[in-house]
Formats: sequence, structure tokens, C-alpha cells
Amino acid sequence: MALTDILRDLEKGKEYEVITSWKEIPIRVKLTIRWVSPSERFVSFNFRECKFRHVFSEKTPVYIKIGELFLVCKVFSNIRDELVLEVDSPVPAPPIVMREFIRVEPTEKEPVYVSFCVEDKCIVRAKATDISESGVGVTVLSEDINRFMDILSSIATDLHKMHTPFDVEIELPKEGKVQSQGELKNIISREGDVYIRLGLRIILKEDQKKKIRQYIMRRQREILEQLKSL
Repeated sequence: MALTDILRDLEKGKEYEVITSWKEIPIRVKLTIRWVSPSERFVSFNFRECKFRHVFSEKTPVYIKIGELFLVCKVFSNIRDELVLEVDSPVPAPPIVMREFIRVEPTEKEPVYVSFCVEDKCIVRAKATDISESGVGVTVLSEDINRFMDILSSIATDLHKMHTPFDVEIELPKEGKVQSQGELKNIISREGDVYIRLGLRIILKEDQKKKIRQYIMRRQREILEQLKSL
């Protein structure tokens, strides 16, 4: 079915689930459609009673759920009591819906640090961008990129190396150090950036997993309290 046909089927006055994320926490709200413009690919929702209106921004994708279908959108306008989304395309269920484990972002005040070695090169106390029980994202600054890029490039192009575990140490603000095994899952870099982001899959023993779980639960409570105060 063409996108314009999907949009024509949306019903004015009917509630739909709209999904976004804030600090890696999925946010799901039920919003009522005000109007739809299939030709311009705009969908307008009544935003008046939404408690989480501040989390909808141009920086974060938004999804409209229609049965088993998802439409990925960007925020065109969120002024006063109306949210207008510009629909891009139908997509499979997004990662924020499919995640098995809760993922959170650490704060600048209480960062999470990650240290690991691959072959003979080590990254020491790099800041985590996000963390869950199954993985951690790591920001590697420019001074470490040059000496580390050769190994990263060889890992990224070698399937065997991609799945070769290495020791990872995670320093949590209050829960202490966590020892795990890690695998490189992805490398994200854009031209001109002064850093790259590494995605690591982590394998934890139960006692170490408990520390991460405690941190995530505590951080999630902080995020939700902050969200309520917006």
C-alpha cells in the first residue's frame, strides 16, 4: 500500500499510539488526530493534554503505530496544543520498541567509564554514551582515534575478529566496577567528527549483571522524575 493511501485511512478524531524516546527511554502516548494531509504527508495531533510534550523534538525520530505498522516521522511543529508530524515512510518495528533490555544515558555529573584493550591497543576510561544489561555505547575522542583506527578497521572487516571477546571494565558512579567480556558490534563515525562511537555487546556474570541492573533502575527513576518536572 502506498504511503498516501495509508495516510488517507487515518481517521480524524481517533486515537493512535505515538512513540518517541528521551534519554534512551521509550515514551509512548495516545494522541487524537486533528487532521491529515496525505499529499503533504502531514499528520496533526491534539497535543493539549500530553504530559510529555517537551520530549517531542526535531532531533529524535517519532513513530505512529497503526496496528502492526509503524510510520517513521519527524516533528514539523509542536507549538501550543498541536503536534504536526511529517511522515517519511512505513518501517518495521523500531529498536526502541523491540529492545529486550532498558537502555539509559549517564549524566555528565555522574559519568560511566569504560576501559578495554583490543590486541595491543587500549582505551582507558572512555565515557559511555548509553548502557543496558546487554551492551554499552562508548565515545572515543580524537586523540585515541588515530592510534586505534587500524585495529578497528581490521575488526570491522573480519567476521572472526568481530566475534572475538575481549575484557571490558565498566566503572559505575555508585555501584563500583563491573568486569565483563565484550564484542565490537558497530562503529559510528561521520566525516568531520572529533570522536567515534563504538557499540559493544557485553557478556556478564550474574553478580556483575546485578550491579548494572541496579544502576539502570536508579538512572531510570532519575530520568522519569526529571521528565515529570518538565
